[in-house]
Amino acid sequence: MGERLYRTSGVIIKRNDVGEADRVLTIITPAGKIVASARGVRKTVSRLAGHLELLSNCQLQLASGRNRDVITQSVAIDRYDALQHSLVTMAAGYYVAEMTDVMVGDEDAAAPVYRALCDTLQMLCSPCEYDMVVHWYTLHLCDAVGYRPQLTACAVCGVLLAPDAKHWSMTQGGMICPECARRDAYTLEISLALFKLLRYVQREPLSVVAHTVQPAHVHDYMFQLLRRWMHFLSERTLRAATFYDDVRNKTPDS
Repeated sequence: MGERLYRTSGVIIKRNDVGEADRVLTIITPAGKIVASARGVRKTVSRLAGHLELLSNCQLQLASGRNRDVITQSVAIDRYDALQHSLVTMAAGYYVAEMTDVMVGDEDAAAPVYRALCDTLQMLCSPCEYDMVVHWYTLHLCDAVGYRPQLTACAVCGVLLAPDAKHWSMTQGGMICPECARRDAYTLEISLALFKLLRYVQREPLSVVAHTVQPAHVHDYMFQLLRRWMHFLSERTLRAATFYDDVRNKTPDS
């Protein structure tokens, strides 16, 4: 029986070199996350090389394998070349890619993740508030994989939250009322500015969020909270987060 061929689009979020010329790629497709081999892709004569770059959106043909599928054809849909024009956008791209790899499981459906990732990478290629774009993707990624933060009603008892709510629960993954906070050992107190930003980013479309200016210290608190929560969920640390922080703190008007 011959190999079963199939086609899909997908964004390459991770790559590892194997042997002398091969590469193993982690790809987010509308159907889910796949890990596939690109044989000989590191050879200078490879026809696949220019179409399988990290953070590129590709149209792929793959052959099903016993242990791992093999990429047989690839055409780049969008390479997001403008990401490479700035260190901060490149770092942001690596950051959202690693977040995706950490949060999306092998069995998860990923159509919303794929769409959000493509929209995010495209937005990062244009002038925008890069931190806001990363916040938007973080919240919508969590939503897509089943961890939508509860920001309107208490995540425990369901009572509507006051406009000045300040209790975030790591275990419940959202805001909780003062009464429930007394019984939750994993509660953090957050500022009103951070609570408002969380609700705004979750509610508004990327096209609006990406052009909203916020103070640097509020961004710092947002990153700290969401990274701590993702670490709680995945028990993994984002290495790209350190790189992104170093770049954004040293880049004027980033």
